[in-house]
Amino acid sequence: MKKQNTRKKKKLTIPSIILLLIVIVASSLVMEEKPGEPRSEPEISGNDQPADRILVTVDEFIDGDTTRFNYEGSSESFRYLMIDTPETKHSRHGEEPFGSEAAERTRELLQDAEKIEVEFDAGPAQDDYGRYLVYVYADGEMINEILVREGLAEVTYVNPPNDTHADLLYEAQERAQSEDLGIWSETN
Repeated sequence: MKKQNTRKKKKLTIPSIILLLIVIVASSLVMEEKPGEPRSEPEISGNDQPADRILVTVDEFIDGDTTRFNYEGSSESFRYLMIDTPETKHSRHGEEPFGSEAAERTRELLQDAEKIEVEFDAGPAQDDYGRYLVYVYADGEMINEILVREGLAEVTYVNPPNDTHADLLYEAQERAQSEDLGIWSETN
């Protein structure tokens, strides 16, 4: 006499097979990293230094928060993440107070640098105008933060997940405001 197997075998039904395939495909798409997009792995904590910075060179100075860099062999426009400097050539307002100072300070920091790097964040790599969205570093110092700390830029356009350094920038802005520096001297 044969010994019967007491465990019941579960049959896979068509709906359960389809559900399993959807889960597998969806999880692989979420984990897939596409070329040209910013990395999705977490930032290194503790020192606010990212794992990946990309070396670039200046092609053209636009204004305080936009620069054209040579990136991967071509001249591309880069917008500095989470900051806004006063305009130098606004279509309706003309030059805003501290616009030329912000543009000149960015030029000075980049011209004097031996090494210029950009860092993408976890969110979209480009804005609606096709500009790359980055943190810019001159010899290891974040220009976004320097401009905010000196009162030449305001923290704005904070759009998660492109907000890794938001705390750092807000802290710099609070200091500039408390010292009435640059654009903050105009508000008092």
